[in-house]
Amino acid sequence: MRLLLTTVLVTFSLTAFSNTVIESKDDGGAVSKISIDGDWARFDNTEGGKDGYMLVNSRAQKYYMVVPAEHAIIEFSADKDKKNKVKQKIEVDLKDLGDGPRVAGFATRKYELTANGQPCGSVLMSQQAAKIDDIGKLLSAMGGLNPEAFMPEEMLPGVQRMTDPCDLAEMHLEDKDLIKPGFPMKSLNPKGKIENEVISIDDNAKLKPELFDLPKDYTRTTVKQMMEGMRKEMAGEMDKLNEMMKDMSPEERTKMEQMMKQFGAPPP
Repeated sequence: MRLLLTTVLVTFSLTAFSNTVIESKDDGGAVSKISIDGDWARFDNTEGGKDGYMLVNSRAQKYYMVVPAEHAIIEFSADKDKKNKVKQKIEVDLKDLGDGPRVAGFATRKYELTANGQPCGSVLMSQQAAKIDDIGKLLSAMGGLNPEAFMPEEMLPGVQRMTDPCDLAEMHLEDKDLIKPGFPMKSLNPKGKIENEVISIDDNAKLKPELFDLPKDYTRTTVKQMMEGMRKEMAGEMDKLNEMMKDMSPEERTKMEQMMKQFGAPPP
C-alpha cells in the first residue's frame, strides 16, 4: 500500500506546480518531503538529503538521483512506451466503505483496495483536498508515470514475478480510475496498520531556487551506463558460479537454476 502514496507523490512532479510542499510519514515514523517549484521537484527523505535525494524536471522529463556520499548524479528518464508493452494484467477494485476520519485537516472517505481478488488494505481519499488547485492538477496528471518504465526491459519479467499483486496494482493506478474519489491521504495494510499518510499540504510554501540546483562538481552517469557496468560484473560472477556448480549435486544444481530463473537471470 505504501506505493500508492509514492506513485501519487512522484506523479505530482510531472506537471508544472510551484511553491507547494507535501509531507508524508511512513509506518516507522520517517517523514519524507516533496518540494515543487515550477518545472522542478525535489524528493527528500527524513535525513533531508544527506543520504541522497531526487530532482525531477517535469518539462524535460528528466530524473536525477543525487548521491552526496559518492559525489554522483544518476540521470534517467521514463520509457513512456514500455509500460504499454510489458505489463502484467491486474484486476483492481475499490469498494466504498463510507466516511473516514479527517487526515491532515481534510475530510476523507475510506475505500477498500483489492488486486486479483486479494485484499490489499484500504486508502483514505479526500475530495476536499482535491479541490485545491494544485491537487486538482495533480489528480488530472495521474497515470503519467509508471515505476516499471525506468527498469531495463530484460529485468521486468523477473521483477513482476517477484512483486506482490497489490504492489503491481499500485504501479498501474492509471489502469483504473482509482484517483477519481479524491486525493489519497492515508494507506493502511489489510490488518488496518498505517503504512503511509500525508501529514501536511502547504500550497503557499516559499522555496529557495538553489534547492533545485544539481551539484556541478558531481560525476554524472546514466542508468544505461550503470546497467552495462553491472552486466560486466555479473558476467564475471557467472563464470565463478559455473565453476562452483560443477561440484553441486543434480538436485542442488536444479534448485540453483530455478532460483535464477525466478530472478529473471539466464541459466548458467
